[in-house]
Amino acid sequence: MNYENAIEYIESLEGLGSRSGLKRIKALTERLGNPQEHLKFIHVAGTNGKGSTSAFISSILSCAGYSTGLYISPHLQRYNERISINGQEISDEELFKYTWRIKNVIDEMVKEGLEHPTVFEVITAMAFLYFYEKGCDAVVLEVGLGGRLDATNVISDSLVSVITKISLDHTEILGNTVAEIAYEKAGIIKQNGRVVTYPQEKAALDVIESVCRQRNAELYCADPGEFEKAELSPGLLHLVHPRYGNIETSIVGVHQVYNASVALKTVEVLRQAGFKIEDGDVVKGFKTASWPGRFELLARNPDFYIDGGHNPDGVRSFVETYKKIYPDRKATIIFGVMKDKDYDAMLRELSAISKRFIAVTPDSPRALDAGSLVKVMSKYCKNVEFSDTIEAAVEKALSDATGEDVIAALGSLYYIGQVRGKFQISAQK
Repeated sequence: MNYENAIEYIESLEGLGSRSGLKRIKALTERLGNPQEHLKFIHVAGTNGKGSTSAFISSILSCAGYSTGLYISPHLQRYNERISINGQEISDEELFKYTWRIKNVIDEMVKEGLEHPTVFEVITAMAFLYFYEKGCDAVVLEVGLGGRLDATNVISDSLVSVITKISLDHTEILGNTVAEIAYEKAGIIKQNGRVVTYPQEKAALDVIESVCRQRNAELYCADPGEFEKAELSPGLLHLVHPRYGNIETSIVGVHQVYNASVALKTVEVLRQAGFKIEDGDVVKGFKTASWPGRFELLARNPDFYIDGGHNPDGVRSFVETYKKIYPDRKATIIFGVMKDKDYDAMLRELSAISKRFIAVTPDSPRALDAGSLVKVMSKYCKNVEFSDTIEAAVEKALSDATGEDVIAALGSLYYIGQVRGKFQISAQK
């Protein structure tokens, strides 16, 4: 097996779909020697913001001198992105070696009549094994979906459970109310553990507090009001904090002020747990943190952004941020979405900042086709069209743009990675 074979094998497992439950991951990790039992985790769940919050925390720990693993999903361009240590992705060679080892174990499991693990479970187990064998001091572990029955919740303990903003998404799986979804997210809270939460709406916070009482866990609530100033500009968020002074990050957004406060509260809790994190490590950690595909500025004049917002709440945050940076400018919006998403509400939010919509079809069997999307777009904008390919949509948006224009591609992580790749290729030419 080589790297290409490994990717082919991993992609072949996508057909198994996403299935909740811990039975398969437990069977797999047991046969690998339960590497997760030898690691220290910062476990991060939430509807929106868990990725950028994870990026902040892992970067701060790395700057403090700790060998820090980061596990995320999904990836934008390559599976390697999901598993990294101190900002360095797992190499192609290591990815195929670990895939080969795990495939052999799974083949034995299937021979014994056990159910085949899903692709997310396979990569999660791979991450545990990789982080353990590389001797990580800490691992920032992002939940895939929900929390209670997510494969990452096979871990028996964590240094701290972090819960970012909870809102409606994946309602067909997690529940139809914020309270029901909060119960699933709160499933990562451990007995006698520590919990950091985003300033949730009451329905979500009530559930989190209830689970903390049941499990005798100590709850810490983040306070975005601790920042004395927050300023947004293209590609930069500047914060002023009474303890840390000037904090700058390229992870931009109105909502990132909240995520930054969650990261700072988590740092406080980790210090209580014995981690030595200097104030300078915190400032440097924010400065060097990277979270591609989230209000990410790919080019200037015209300014071209990509954003992974794929539910109404995520899109609302994008719009709020856009209005702060470009109060007097409307944008060309390239939009592609999965058919199980509330795309009508997302387009309604985007209509406040758009002068033109270009519909695309993401490369996924779950994607809504661009032709159907155009019909919905027409409710909210007069200037609407679609492109046969994502590359053609980008070219179309750029072809008649001036240096003062703003273009943004969003709606689904399934295609913004392709947009990002196009700009990377152009930059290399």
